[in-house]
Amino acid sequence: MARRQKVVCSSCRHRKTKCDGASPSCSACVASASPCQYEKAPSLAYVRSLQARIRELEAKVKDSDSSPSAVVLSSVFNGHDGDSISFHAEGNLSYHNQTSAIHEGPPYTSRQLPQAAPQSPASRATQQSTDSIRHSLVANAVAQKNLELLNASAISPQADVPPEVTAILLQLHWCWLHPSFLFVYRPAFTRDMLQSAHHGQKPKYWSATLFKVLCAHSCRFIRAPEAFWSPEDYTESFSQFSNRLMSEAKALLALETLNPPSVPTIQALLQQSARDIACGRSSAAWLYSGMAFRMAIDLGLHVSPDDLQRHSTSLSAEDVEIRKRLFWSLYAWDKHISLYLGRMPNFTMGAENVSLEFLDDFTEEDLWEPYYGPEPASAERRSYPPTPGHIVSCFTQLCKLCILISRVMLDLYSPQPTSHPSSSLDARAAAFVTINRDLHEWYKALPSFLQIPSDKIPEISPPPHITSLNLMYHTTLILLHRPYVVSGHARDSDAARKSWKVCRSSTTTIYHLLQMYTKTFGFQHITYMNSYCTYTAATTAVYQLETSDGEPRVSDQVVWTELKFLLDILQRTSTTMPGLNRSIDIIRSRIKKILDRQVTKQLDSLFPGSNAPAGGQRYASPGPFRTQTVVGGEDLTTDHALDPTFPHPSSSFSPRRDLLTEDWRILDDWLPAFPGQDVSFGSEVVLDMPENLSPRTRSALMGSNLYPHMQLNFSMPDDPTFDYTPFSGTSSGPRPCDHHSL
Repeated sequence: MARRQKVVCSSCRHRKTKCDGASPSCSACVASASPCQYEKAPSLAYVRSLQARIRELEAKVKDSDSSPSAVVLSSVFNGHDGDSISFHAEGNLSYHNQTSAIHEGPPYTSRQLPQAAPQSPASRATQQSTDSIRHSLVANAVAQKNLELLNASAISPQADVPPEVTAILLQLHWCWLHPSFLFVYRPAFTRDMLQSAHHGQKPKYWSATLFKVLCAHSCRFIRAPEAFWSPEDYTESFSQFSNRLMSEAKALLALETLNPPSVPTIQALLQQSARDIACGRSSAAWLYSGMAFRMAIDLGLHVSPDDLQRHSTSLSAEDVEIRKRLFWSLYAWDKHISLYLGRMPNFTMGAENVSLEFLDDFTEEDLWEPYYGPEPASAERRSYPPTPGHIVSCFTQLCKLCILISRVMLDLYSPQPTSHPSSSLDARAAAFVTINRDLHEWYKALPSFLQIPSDKIPEISPPPHITSLNLMYHTTLILLHRPYVVSGHARDSDAARKSWKVCRSSTTTIYHLLQMYTKTFGFQHITYMNSYCTYTAATTAVYQLETSDGEPRVSDQVVWTELKFLLDILQRTSTTMPGLNRSIDIIRSRIKKILDRQVTKQLDSLFPGSNAPAGGQRYASPGPFRTQTVVGGEDLTTDHALDPTFPHPSSSFSPRRDLLTEDWRILDDWLPAFPGQDVSFGSEVVLDMPENLSPRTRSALMGSNLYPHMQLNFSMPDDPTFDYTPFSGTSSGPRPCDHHSL
């Protein structure tokens, strides 16, 4: 017979004294005049709900995808994070999981179970349908844009920016910066800015900090400030004004990070991160973006809006729209900054919970026109026909592409796949195939007004955000296929040749897209991520030149032409974005190596009996693919019967090599995929890394970095339906590569 457990009050258990279990107070507590409380066991309904939750999670884990990114993304953010929303006494929402000591659940009624079914927006008290919400949001966006035009000079005294300058800088922001990531919801920002100026109300979606960050970032587009700025009128030059604005924005931002998180603070952090990475301040950009990600989690932006509306009646349709847009802005920016810096993505949760359906689609048909500000040279530009912006559709597709980019980083370039640590090669091979297929399907499903076919590139560029989307797509193709091109094991396979054709075709397409863009808008309106796409294409061109057999060919002249134009873009845009100097230096050093090798080859052909330099030097020799190594006067030459139409590196990384002692700088390897990775030298100073340390080891020792020289040594499945080319199955084929060696 089971023994019944005796009930003991909290005070007696704490004092470790005998308790008689009397109610309402035991005799010991009555004698000592102590409060007597009995800890109640959880209700049967609560226990059963937990059991049901455990069974559901076990089923999801069992059925989950085996890829590393799927494991990372599914984790605990599986649609039930509404239970982790905590409510403050004043009714504000914040995110604290149930393990938190400060978690406070929503106020359920006595008849309401904790696991009640979520209430859809259509069943709320307002009973608004999706169509009516969409109509309301669009009508508000139209009204706010008209008010913005009528009250362009109205600005809060907190901003301390001349009204006429405000109109110019904000218009530049909405035209060139805003469409890329939609950090700020324009209707709410302009409405709250006007209300703050006229009525002194405390704004919800506007702050002086956010305003100054936006204006300071837009200052880089001003080429002729003398057209509207006079130092006599404003007591300072425009350059001094721009620097002061940025300093004040940073100071205000530092103060705001000490306060409870808010949407304007997150938006300001994201915008400042974008500005700092363009200026070469990578550590500051990483810090600002990290704070934005953590504030977003604190506000529960990664939680399904349906779960939020189940617990809160104060969230309006506009609030939900803003939260969804800001979440995906955070998600997209995390992938872009991680790409450039070569670091593991940080903001990965919630992509399965937050819908990509944005109801305010006013900017879809709203006409987009370039705005150059009061620049005299703008009158000389060709007239641009007003074009539907399709901003929401473009941003939606960018977010979908960023999901694939996240998988490229997590499944291919990460130090170790998390799902199959003992068979990482198999995991990477499977990821390569599935990502390639999904990327192909993404492009096929892209609306026609967002596609720029490689064989039908127009003379006039579509709006910049559409061109940027196509540039990022081709950049992703290069990042996906280049590890397979440089692999030593599969280098001679047909699959590797197809991967090389994808890289070359994408590089040529990027070249033509950038030509189209600069002819339409000029060089000064290229964004930082456009420059990263430029760098990635340039690395492909450099790789072809470096792995060629050294004989002059027509194809090499074409590659040099492409490379010269790509470098011209990087150097022109580096004047306003100094962070690009890192990319330029990487390419310059490798081109110098190529030219030095060509000079050495010419000297050897003129003076065949001369002694080789001491210490050994490796270079490509004429004829079929040959690796010639001269060490101590001894000629160690190896001939390779390889196809001259496919570039083969004279040396490449092998997993079995001693990466701690090998001097990686002499290897004919593809340039690093992530040019900003070695900007921070904190870990290197502590570890005292030698200069000849391989990039793979350097990346591993620096923690959560991605491999900048990843190689994939595996054989593709013999599947005739598998095709690498990104254009198969579409109406348009790849642009002919003009005598390129494929």
